Amino acid sequence: MKKSIQLLAMLVGIIAILIPQACSDVDSNDGSLEQERLEVGRALLEMQASDVADLLPYYTDDVEYHDPIVDINGIQDMTAFLNQLIIGASPNLVTTVEDEILMNDTYSATWGMSGSFNGVPYQAKGISIFKFMTNSSQVYYQRDYYTEGDIMATTPGLDEAIMGFRTYYKCAVDPTFDCPLPPQEPVSMVKSQLSSQDEINNDQVVVGRQLVELNAENWMNVLSHLESNYEYHDPIVDIYGPDTMAMFLGRLFAGSSDLYTVIEEEAIADDIYMATWTMSGEFNGAAFSAPGMSIVKFVEGTTQTYYSRDYYTEGDVMLGVPGLDQAVIGFRDYYRSVVDPNYVSPQ
Repeated sequence: MKKSIQLLAMLVGIIAILIPQACSDVDSNDGSLEQERLEVGRALLEMQASDVADLLPYYTDDVEYHDPIVDINGIQDMTAFLNQLIIGASPNLVTTVEDEILMNDTYSATWGMSGSFNGVPYQAKGISIFKFMTNSSQVYYQRDYYTEGDIMATTPGLDEAIMGFRTYYKCAVDPTFDCPLPPQEPVSMVKSQLSSQDEINNDQVVVGRQLVELNAENWMNVLSHLESNYEYHDPIVDIYGPDTMAMFLGRLFAGSSDLYTVIEEEAIADDIYMATWTMSGEFNGAAFSAPGMSIVKFVEGTTQTYYSRDYYTEGDVMLGVPGLDQAVIGFRDYYRSVVDPNYVSPQ
């Protein structure tokens, strides 16, 4: 009898421990936290001058932030950065979220931005990734991907440098661009009608990864997954149709045979794949390394893609081009002097 009482007491104790844990799991998985994180991520991206004070508490004290130019660590510097950027330099900034994914503790979204920087009007496309604390709506990491070239293009003194680079790049890779520069030596092109893969992978993550990690050896493998209405965009080039994409990739890797991309993080939801990556190699002899992020959209329930966009800053490529590097360095110095609370300009 005594043993039975002891056993019953043990069972009651175990149940008392398990019930609160189960309730806690139900509370955290009832969708309310997911919805709150979506709202927080969207609000932080669409932040305007009047929102800064109210939204800062959603960052942790040790928050880490990165964009193509600025690296911020800690809530004190993050506060100063946002005040200087949004309230000081860009009070009329408007950002609109387009596509978004929330997977586990990570929120990713594409967006469009318009406004001015220190009186210089501009428009930009971008993509961001946020990481939340476990079971929390507080953000401890944020990275924004966009090209500083969109601001440089409207800045007197820098506009010619960025437009010159964009013309040079499009002449090299865009088969639809009417190049004003002297013709280069022709590169051998592959046939636009390529045999399809022996097996079509049913996993959209695998196909998305293929499309992001293209290199000189494997780029033809992904062409069979491109829909007839497929479109591709990066900071410089807009490509429409799989045949044009084949010619674009053929030109790109003819001038960048050692170019390769390594995926760091990836997520997929609702037929949308997003991934962060680092790309390294040479473009027409100019060595570079650039972080970036991509979005790939699939036809519902299939591994056929109709849209992809790569986000990175062309400034990372321009740094390796003599004559253009100083324009990028000068702009980054100017930008950081305005918004980075810890930056001391060397000039």
